[in-house]
Amino acid sequence: MPQAPRSSTVAKGLLLLAFLVCAIGMVGPFQGVEKALVPWDKAAHFLAFYGLTILLFAAFPTRRRLDLVALSVFVGAAIEVAQILTGRDGEVGDLCADALGALAVLAPVWLEHLRFPRAERRGSALRTLERKAPMREAP
Repeated sequence: MPQAPRSSTVAKGLLLLAFLVCAIGMVGPFQGVEKALVPWDKAAHFLAFYGLTILLFAAFPTRRRLDLVALSVFVGAAIEVAQILTGRDGEVGDLCADALGALAVLAPVWLEHLRFPRAERRGSALRTLERKAPMREAP
């Protein structure tokens, strides 16, 4: 079984730590601590899910990015439901800020697609594959 690169393993550890910090901050006993760092609640949600999504990308580099963004938005919705179940108000605005934070991570990817034409991207991918596994000639 191939081992994950060290950077991926470190990113998974950081992702777990960041998720625990965010979950405890949003649902647990330390609610409102983020106001010391970011005074506007929606900005705190945006920044938290931007960071979590970047860590998801680093932790799972072979997964489709859109799937990871969807997972991040799903976690944001689950946290809002958990807030409702613990007696706090779950807000649609918080969920929107979570989703925007997760989707904002895709902006550089989108800009990269605009920067290089599709044929050029495909050609560079094919050249990379050829370098990794050259084709053998038939006997």
